Amino acid sequence: MIEGYLLDREELVNVYVLVDGEIGPTKLDVQMLTWLRANGVPHTVVATKHDKVKSSKRATRKKDLAAGCMLDQGDIVWVSASKGVGIEHLRSLVNSHLKA
Repeated sequence: MIEGYLLDREELVNVYVLVDGEIGPTKLDVQMLTWLRANGVPHTVVATKHDKVKSSKRATRKKDLAAGCMLDQGDIVWVSASKGVGIEHLRSLVNSHLKA
């Protein structure tokens, strides 16, 4: 059902894939990203729980998460709902896709 929606919905301009930034991408996250890429579905990875990653480990976590998602670090949007980190940037991205 989801495959049909993602592949056949003409109005769909982007899929936001939420990945737990504290633990990194799971096998299901990687499977979803692989499927999106194989089917040419535009997507953005959003790493959640920025606030849960210790500041001393953030650089390593960002590098590892990007590698696990097979992306450059700059291609991942990091957010924290509780602290508001990255929320404005994410809103801006969503708004830009809505205007497309």
